[in-house]
Amino acid sequence: MAMMKRLYLDLLSLGGFCGSLMFSCWAQVPANPVSISRDGNQLSIDFDGRLETSASVDGPWVVVATEDHPFVLLPGDSMAFFRVVPEGGQGIFDIQEVTHLVLEGPLQEYFDLAFAGIPDGIFPPVREKPYFEGSLTYEGLVLPVKMRVRGNSSLQECPFPKLKIKISREVRDGTPFEDAREWKIGSHCAEGGQGNIGRLRHERATFREAVVYEAMEVLGFISPRVRRLHITYHDTSELGNAERTGWSLTRMGFMFDHVEVTAERLNGRALEDEEVAALGDARFAPLLIAELQLFHALIGNWDYALSEDGKGLWNTEVVELSDKSLRPVAGDFDLSSWVTGAVRVTAPRDFLPDLEDIERHFRYELDRIRTAYGPDLFSDATQRFLGFREALEHLIAVAEIDEEGREFMRQHVALFYDLIETDGR
Repeated sequence: MAMMKRLYLDLLSLGGFCGSLMFSCWAQVPANPVSISRDGNQLSIDFDGRLETSASVDGPWVVVATEDHPFVLLPGDSMAFFRVVPEGGQGIFDIQEVTHLVLEGPLQEYFDLAFAGIPDGIFPPVREKPYFEGSLTYEGLVLPVKMRVRGNSSLQECPFPKLKIKISREVRDGTPFEDAREWKIGSHCAEGGQGNIGRLRHERATFREAVVYEAMEVLGFISPRVRRLHITYHDTSELGNAERTGWSLTRMGFMFDHVEVTAERLNGRALEDEEVAALGDARFAPLLIAELQLFHALIGNWDYALSEDGKGLWNTEVVELSDKSLRPVAGDFDLSSWVTGAVRVTAPRDFLPDLEDIERHFRYELDRIRTAYGPDLFSDATQRFLGFREALEHLIAVAEIDEEGREFMRQHVALFYDLIETDGR
C-alpha cells in the first residue's frame, strides 16, 4: 500500500512556474516515484493513485484525476492545493483528525531506569534508555513494537518522558503504519505546573508543539510529518510495588517522523549521533542558518545551538541529501514559548528594559541575527518569511490547540512580522 508524503516543487528548476500560474507549490504525493514535467508554460504531474484538489489545505478535497491520467496545470488557473491519495487506504499520517491509539508495555520499569523526572544535581544519574518490547493498538489492529525512553534535559523534569517507537517491516506491511517504521511521541511530561527548567508539564503542551512543526513545514524547512493523538498508556511492569505499576491513563500527545524517515523521504540519509558530534566542516549555507535562527526567534525557542560549521549542534539533526550536501533540521521545541506560554528573555538586563518580555525577546534576537550576519543577509533571510504571514495565521486559527496557546502564538506572529516588515527595527 503506497503512503502519502509531501513534496515541495523546486521553484528554480521550474523557472518560477508555480508562482506564475498562481498555483500552490505544495502537494502531497505517494512514496513511490512521481513524474513532474514541464512543456512550455504547462506542468504535468504523473502519479499512482488519485489526485485531489482544494482551495484550502484543510479541504474539502475533490478528485480531479485518477491513476494513468497525468494532470496538466495551465496558466491563469486559480490558486489551489493538491494531494495524492493512494488506492487501497491511507497511512497513519494522512488523516488529520485526532485519533486514538493504545501503547502497552513495562513503561514504569523503564521510566525508573532512566530516572525520569529526577534533576541531575551534583552527581548526575546514569540515564539508561534501552529499547523494550511492547504493543500498539490502533482501530482494532494490534502490533508488536519496540519502545524506548528518549530525551535529555526533559528527563530532569518529566516523570512521564517522551518515547520513541519502532515497528519492523514484516509487522507494519499492509497496515496504516507501513511508511511509519520509526517515530517519536511528544508526551504530556507530568500532570501540571512548570518544570524546573521551564517545560509546561501539561498535556496541552503536546498539541501546541505539533503546531510548531507544522509552522516549520509551512515555511518550507525540512520537517517531519505530524499526527495528533489521544494515547492510552497501559503499564505492565512487575516491580513488586502494586501502587506504582499496572496503571493506565489517557492523555493528549503527538507522533512525528524520526529524522531517518524524514531523510528517506528526501532520498537522503540522516547522520548518526556520532557523525553529528564529529562535525567540524559542515559548510551549512549561512542564509539557511540565519533563516533557522529567525524561525527559532519566531517561536520563542532558546533550547538549541546552530553553527555554519556544524560544531556544537544542539536539538538539531543533520540530513545528507543525494548530492552529499548537508542540511540542518530543527527539532524538540518543548521549551519554546509557543509551547510553554512563557517568554524566556536572553537579552541583557539593560536592553530596552521598559518593554514587555515578548517585544524585548524579538528585538534582541533580531538585532543579534542582523549583527551576526550583516544587514544584507539578514534582509535575504527575512524573505523566506514575508510571504507566509497569512498562512501562519490560518494555521494557528484552525489548529487543534487550547485557546490560551492560540492567542500566545498569534501575539508572536503579529509582533515578529511587524518587526521584520520594517527590517527588524
